[in-house]
Amino acid sequence: MRRFWAICFLLGRAFLLAEDTVVASDPHLNLPVPQAPRAWLGLEVTRPDEAITVHLPALPQGVGFMIRSINKGGPAEAAGLRNYDVLWKMGDQMLVNEGQLAVLLRLAKPGDEISLSGFRAGRPIQVKLKLGEAPAIPAPFPSDLVDSAVLPGGDNGVPMRIYNISEKIASYATDDGHIEIRREGEVFMAKIVGPKDELIFEGELPGDGSLDSIPEIWKRRVHALRRGLTHALDGSMVPIRQPRPRVVPPTSVKP
Repeated sequence: MRRFWAICFLLGRAFLLAEDTVVASDPHLNLPVPQAPRAWLGLEVTRPDEAITVHLPALPQGVGFMIRSINKGGPAEAAGLRNYDVLWKMGDQMLVNEGQLAVLLRLAKPGDEISLSGFRAGRPIQVKLKLGEAPAIPAPFPSDLVDSAVLPGGDNGVPMRIYNISEKIASYATDDGHIEIRREGEVFMAKIVGPKDELIFEGELPGDGSLDSIPEIWKRRVHALRRGLTHALDGSMVPIRQPRPRVVPPTSVKP
């Protein structure tokens, strides 16, 4: 019996070494998977507040985004768009929420020409824009990978996160509803709205990190969104040292 278990141990060890050798010696296994180019508008948006929408009676309620910043040399700048323009249609689609905007961009390709309808200084505008290719995104920090599992978005899924640094706001939209978190000094305020615009929660988040007043299904999302906003505002995204991979060199086989 001892001899039997000794043979099993040796065979298992040989199998593991052979498996590690293949991973270490075959460079093709470590090549990144190519991804299709992503369409890019070259601008950042935020929700227009009531002080803006009150001057736009033609803008449907709950529709549209205000341009917060424009990337230099990007498609939006080339099309003549400006900061504080309010966009409310892409083609014939009204822009209702972040998730829908993300879907429209995912369905388009760099080089496609689209029309954008909006308002500038209270007057209607319409521009033609040729979509660009989104710049490469730096590799995420480990904490970002955790947050992306809780708040999928961009390349990981249809929902979308927006961080508005100047206004200290983070928002996240999904089919379940919409979260908006705002930092006022050292205090975080949160608002959660359901899929039918019903108010789920609105108020201050406890400073000790507890989320007992938040419905269970929203707790992890609120925590991840608050942490992401804190990182974005404080620049505290420090990479964590990763463990060194174990590399087993190919074993030489004697004839």
